[in-house]
Amino acid sequence: MSQDYRYLAVADARKPRLGRRLVQPILYSAVRALSRTSIEGLENLPRHGPVILIYNHIHAIDPFVTVGLLPRYGVPMSKIENYDIPLFGRLIRWFGVIPVKRGEADVWAIKAANAVLEAGHVLLIAPEGTRSKDGALQIGKEGLAYMARKTDPLIVPVGFTGSTALGASFKRVRPVPLRLRYGEPFRFRWPEGKLTREHLRLLTDAAMGRLAALLPLEMRGVYRDPQPEWEAWLRPAS
Repeated sequence: MSQDYRYLAVADARKPRLGRRLVQPILYSAVRALSRTSIEGLENLPRHGPVILIYNHIHAIDPFVTVGLLPRYGVPMSKIENYDIPLFGRLIRWFGVIPVKRGEADVWAIKAANAVLEAGHVLLIAPEGTRSKDGALQIGKEGLAYMARKTDPLIVPVGFTGSTALGASFKRVRPVPLRLRYGEPFRFRWPEGKLTREHLRLLTDAAMGRLAALLPLEMRGVYRDPQPEWEAWLRPAS
């Protein structure tokens, strides 16, 4: 798929593309029908300016619940394989999701992500790159820090809990409680000189540590034990 997704960086967030305007109400209604969602710390999401919103990924519906209830214009990123799923692939294409080729430096995905941030919008990323089978955090991919390098956006972590029970809700047609917990925004503290792979690893782990702190202990996975050096790579939003 070689389509240029920089068109998702709309000039006016109040006037998204037709596909988004058609799918958004359907998405919102589905989220409300399938879940009882509580949101904590939404005041931590800046009202304006570029933001990378990072969240833990435990169910296919996670990014759609997050973006569906987002009070700003946001663009998720998703593995390119999702575009081949019947109906689902068409819906996310209409809605506006940046496809990513995993395991390589996807130039077009990076260009689209940078365009969204440069336009002052929200970019949604699941740094783990794939769903966690046991609900616990996996190692975050360095692409998070790489995406943030050009625009130095605010980063807002969102801890997601409850979606593992969604499968049962489909069978019983009973809404399940979901919880989104927004953490305080921060920026990376960039090293001087050339940005190395080691730097990307340290920056990503620091951000994942902030995300882990929003989750129950049993869901923190590889980030269960905070490392003292993590905070040295982050700086306050102000």
